[in-house]
Amino acid sequence: MNTVMLIFFGVLLAAVAVYYLVPKRGRWIVLLSFSLLFYVLISTYLIVFLLATALSVYLAARFWIRPVREDAGEEEKKSLKKRNKTAVVLTILFNLALIGVLKYYNFFGQTFASLLALFGLKAEIPLLRLALPLGISFYTLSAIGYMVDIHRGKYAAEKNFGRICLFLCFFPQILEGPICRYDQTSGMLWEGQGTDAAGMMRGVQRIVWGLFKKMVVADRLYLLVKTIGGAPTSYSGIASVLFMVCYTIQLYADFSGFIDIALGSGELFGIRLPENFRQPFFAKSAQEFWQRWHITLGAWLKEYVFYSVALSPRVTGPAAKLKKKVRNHFTKMLPTLVALLAVWVCNGLWHGPEWKYIVYGMYYFVIISAGMLAEPLFKKLYAKGKIDQNHIALRVFRHVRTILIILIGETIFGANNLSDGIYLLTSVFRPYGGSVFALGLDYKEWIIALIGIAAMLAVGIMKERGVDIRGKITAAVLPVRWASYITVAVFLVLFGAYGDMYSVVPFIYGNF
Repeated sequence: MNTVMLIFFGVLLAAVAVYYLVPKRGRWIVLLSFSLLFYVLISTYLIVFLLATALSVYLAARFWIRPVREDAGEEEKKSLKKRNKTAVVLTILFNLALIGVLKYYNFFGQTFASLLALFGLKAEIPLLRLALPLGISFYTLSAIGYMVDIHRGKYAAEKNFGRICLFLCFFPQILEGPICRYDQTSGMLWEGQGTDAAGMMRGVQRIVWGLFKKMVVADRLYLLVKTIGGAPTSYSGIASVLFMVCYTIQLYADFSGFIDIALGSGELFGIRLPENFRQPFFAKSAQEFWQRWHITLGAWLKEYVFYSVALSPRVTGPAAKLKKKVRNHFTKMLPTLVALLAVWVCNGLWHGPEWKYIVYGMYYFVIISAGMLAEPLFKKLYAKGKIDQNHIALRVFRHVRTILIILIGETIFGANNLSDGIYLLTSVFRPYGGSVFALGLDYKEWIIALIGIAAMLAVGIMKERGVDIRGKITAAVLPVRWASYITVAVFLVLFGAYGDMYSVVPFIYGNF
């Protein structure tokens, strides 16, 4: 277990202990204090950027934006709307500038220099070594969402600056999310209701399950991913296929594992954070996959990017004119396609300042857009051929096709760079003469990893069927309940990935 997680669990235990010693009205202060403590322990002086974001949205929402009264005159309404829009735009630009400089300066600088070089021009743009504040990609989106919601009149501006800080930096979610909207968690964060013994046990269950996915599966597969990904040109065939499969499973176990830890930690305080995964590998299409994977990012992009672009007069106006001249499925879908392009550009850039992430976003844009455009054609083919769309053979085909799409996408995502990703994808058709036990995992490690993956699959199948596993365990008779706890605990202690080779394995999404 890496240092960040040791600090996290230390802060979590202390916070839980103090939280229930304090009256309800003061419990949010306990959460704020320990959240700021955790942030300082991990990011030290970089907390100033978090506080700058919190202060900007607090001041703009509290003192700059004014509600537009129904009885106001037309001129007053127009003036207030302009003032409010200016406040929102400037606050968003300020926060985008912060993350733009800290996270994207070098990427855009190098890209600009490369473009100039194409025209024979030379630009010396200095590279900066900038530290990235903890969770900046997550709390920036929450802050922007808060400002837009205030502008839309969804809820009133928060009057307490400390509560805005807590909303943005609540420590269970600051590392990797989930990305929360203000109305999803604000009440629970400062009401201080807490939970009972059963709720605490459910939280602990989820934390342990997250640790299982992280330490038994993700950190173990990391050894193979590191071996092949570190020198991809040395491998081909089955080795490249194993990288594709193992990285995809590692990413899921790692990311969803921490989300389980975050949600379970929230439950210890009686706070229900939004789900971020819903059995994504059971999806039947790329579009459904993204409705099940990183759900809160998808929901944020849909709410604040997709609708903003799709309903913008600058998009709907030209699309309407074109539709009058050429009326077909494409012109009907044009606003949606433009909005999807914006969503997937933002999705790619959000993940990081590298071309592989932008290509990753465009990859899904092309696939999802093609599926939407081809939908009428497939419906006609199904009707003409009298094909049952729910036939088991067709369902299996859709699942296999979607898994293949996911594996290709995650290979682009997980490779060191875009060229390595392309090499790995093309090298699967060349033979590999080495042993699968020389790829970072010996046969014992493979057995443990496969048992862990099988456990994850079994849990996924039960959840897909609507089984409340934690509820059933909690309601079971005492011997069965404790046998379950002891089995998982022993397996975690005996087969968790420990030692020097694992101690520096970070949470993948912690880098974003």
